[in-house]
Amino acid sequence: MKLALIIGVVITFIVSCLTSGYEAKPGVPKHNQ
Repeated sequence: MKLALIIGVVITFIVSCLTSGYEAKPGVPKHNQ
């Protein structure tokens, strides 16, 4: 169960990084959010 929980957190972290990378360019602050 701990392994599944860790995998879930890692996947969520990777997906959030990818989506934030696609939504805004790196190094540019988000003013509209």
